[in-house]
Amino acid sequence: MRVNFCQQAILRIFRDVMKSACHMASIFLAASSLLSAEPLRLTSAESTYYSGTEDDFGRVIDGVEYGPQGWSVEGRTSDSQSLIVACARPVEAPELDISLFFLAGKPFNPLAEFTLSFTTDQKPSLQGKWLPLEILRFNSQATTLQRVGSTRLRSSPIPYNVNGGVPDEIYRLTAILPGGRATGFRLDAHAVPVSGDGKITGLSWQHPFDFTLTEFRVAVHARETTNIALYRPVRASHPLYVNPDRTHMRPEALTDGLPATIAHPDRMPPANGFFFEIDLGQVMALDHIGLRTRGDEKFERFTRVELSLYDAAPDGGAAPAWQGMARSDGSHPPPGAVEILRHGDGKGTFHGRFLRISSDNPREYSPQLAEVEVYPTRTPELIAARADGNPIPVAGGLNIPPGVKRLSLELRIPQIGMPAGDAIRWRMPGEVDEWQTSRLMTIDMASPLPGHRMLEVQALHSDNHWDASIGQFPIFSRQHVWENRGLQGLSVALAMVAALMISRKLGQRRTARQLAEANTRVALAEERSRIARDLHDDLGANLAEIAMISELARESLPGGHPARGPLDKIFDRAESNARRLGEIVWAVNPANDTLEHFTKYLCKFTQDYLAAAGVRCRFQLPEIMPQGSFSAAQRYHLLLAAKEAIHNAVRHGAPHTVILKLSAEAGQFAAEICDDGSGCDAGAAIVSPRGCSNMRLRMESTGGSFHITSTPGQGTTVTLTTPFSP
Repeated sequence: MRVNFCQQAILRIFRDVMKSACHMASIFLAASSLLSAEPLRLTSAESTYYSGTEDDFGRVIDGVEYGPQGWSVEGRTSDSQSLIVACARPVEAPELDISLFFLAGKPFNPLAEFTLSFTTDQKPSLQGKWLPLEILRFNSQATTLQRVGSTRLRSSPIPYNVNGGVPDEIYRLTAILPGGRATGFRLDAHAVPVSGDGKITGLSWQHPFDFTLTEFRVAVHARETTNIALYRPVRASHPLYVNPDRTHMRPEALTDGLPATIAHPDRMPPANGFFFEIDLGQVMALDHIGLRTRGDEKFERFTRVELSLYDAAPDGGAAPAWQGMARSDGSHPPPGAVEILRHGDGKGTFHGRFLRISSDNPREYSPQLAEVEVYPTRTPELIAARADGNPIPVAGGLNIPPGVKRLSLELRIPQIGMPAGDAIRWRMPGEVDEWQTSRLMTIDMASPLPGHRMLEVQALHSDNHWDASIGQFPIFSRQHVWENRGLQGLSVALAMVAALMISRKLGQRRTARQLAEANTRVALAEERSRIARDLHDDLGANLAEIAMISELARESLPGGHPARGPLDKIFDRAESNARRLGEIVWAVNPANDTLEHFTKYLCKFTQDYLAAAGVRCRFQLPEIMPQGSFSAAQRYHLLLAAKEAIHNAVRHGAPHTVILKLSAEAGQFAAEICDDGSGCDAGAAIVSPRGCSNMRLRMESTGGSFHITSTPGQGTTVTLTTPFSP
């Protein structure tokens, strides 16, 4: 019964441990899937010994996790063995993810105990210089890993069973790479006692005490938190609280990244000097410290929390570099809140490696904390710049050549970690005054205006607080000589003077040309007036004389005389030519170029013509005819087209009334001839021999237009337009 009870107790403990390990493994694997980058390319592998063929051994770095082949040392399991792998090119990173896959179908034979180290030798070898990697955290699939000393990890034996519930093993580790550079990595498998008397040693816990490492994988760890206290070792000066199930609180709860876990001292007065101490790994300048409470109980235990930063181990008598206190007034933060402390919340220089946390709160179990977050100073650095795609130096500030359109800047933050959202924000006072945020570590911007500018860049922490430090980078943008404002002003002044001189010269030429044109027009008008006078006085008088002589001759002859007929024709032809000559004289005379004269002439002609034809005449005229004039050609063609339209109305429409509408607006003179006659097909009229096509050609030759609308039985309207000069 005692044996069964012990076995049951061991099994319960094992199940609890396995349950906790699986829970932590699921959290870690989920985080790893988000944070791990592409595996590094490993080019060669070497070991102290391997069983199987060289091809089997080479599969340990072939990128395939599963398989029966890999690094195995069957037959030499009683001695420690080593494996080294070389990187295709040096890796530069602050943290690494290392995975050891034992997926050969041997669930009980992973490595029992091992260490990891790195080298910066140009060509890694077993005889080279190797330095230990600092393991931050680790987990496994089936067994439980635990630390042995500062650098060694040991797995627990897996109880043998046949129910198929034990998976193949995978060890996943995250390690700090001291110095941030490596050319190769080394795995040392250590032999452990596997028999009760310790005489038999092996490299795994179960027979045949061998292992098969199917894949050795390394990747750069992309940490999405800038909290450097995460997973760092914590110690307590006195025992912590013992839970009702007799388990102790763990100091590591303050840096495990889980706000549900808490730690506080056992019941004792605060005068006993209790403290938590976190080792940050190295001395670092800090931006802020966050103290997180849990959201469910005993908030009064978080008050008057004292913090001290030390550059060296405090146990050696080192003095604190900085000291401060959270909630010195005795109050406490809201449930689940984070108390932020910065440099100004204490005295001294805000940097250190060791952080001690204590309290003089009279409440028992003080201080109680869920998580301690430490954020280092993160000041962006400018490492490269391009102006329109061409690299430019960054040392001592940016000197941008003239004519650059786009500027591209590459930044880096030397501290580890990168927030999941925006990474930086930047501005350039006087050019871009508002903060511009970016997830990328590059800034692509328009080249600043000529002159001196200061680019300011600020980094974001993963807790969404902007770092207090601001990176400042001077920028001087040069300009072409012709872009100088003084020179531009002088050029503008000279251009204005030249423009004035040219304008004056052009004005003089324009005036001379206008004067010459005016003189030409005057001369032409005078010539037209002379021609009109000559035609009227000479040719007109001759035609009148012919008409008078023919009429006198006709009257002197008796009726029925054969000569009376020819004399009647001579008289009629002389009168007709005299009227025609009068029209020509009117058209030639420049005095008749005005709208007013044209209107009077056209109205008189219309009235006389319609009266002789026995058709009623109506006029629609503006009250005041605008001042304006036509050219002689315009006046001539417009008059003939109007006469043709009136003639067509009388001849083809047989109207009772003809309306003449005249208007002059917006530089266009319009004449409408409307009748109430029989009408016609307007489309056919344009191409008919009635003269419509001639009227259209006349008006288009003057820059005007001809338009006819007609409906059979409802009359016809002809519209003639031509431009005039005000």
